[in-house]
Amino acid sequence: MKKSPLAVLALVGALAVGCAQEARTAAGRSEKQTAEAYVVALNKKDVDALVKLGTPGYKDAEKDAEELVAADGGRGLKTENIRMSHDFGPDVVSARITGTDKEGETFALDLPMSRDDDTWVITLGEAPGFGRDGKESSSAKKPSA
Repeated sequence: MKKSPLAVLALVGALAVGCAQEARTAAGRSEKQTAEAYVVALNKKDVDALVKLGTPGYKDAEKDAEELVAADGGRGLKTENIRMSHDFGPDVVSARITGTDKEGETFALDLPMSRDDDTWVITLGEAPGFGRDGKESSSAKKPSA
């Protein structure tokens, strides 16, 4: 059976795209790897490991990581399921992590993540210069008449 040149080109193009996507994932940390590393860091109460999962250079990331460890650290979390939801586009995900802790109690954690180049990062701290654009924040107050 003779293959058409167009079919061969389509196959080569599809393979090239697939290889390029695999290479990008291999270069950074995937969504699932980030979620799994998050649970490991919580179990070890490892603030530094949590900070490394965040976006480099964000201020107050360590403070946020300390709060996460205080809330859920050292619980012996065993992950049973990680479900990803891309409700806000391909570069933002909410990971729903469920399982049990060392006491056998069920848990559910929601972990917002975003893509930073080819690496998925958790939301910790805030970007340098955040809020310094000279604009006032919006208000929930009703305008006076």
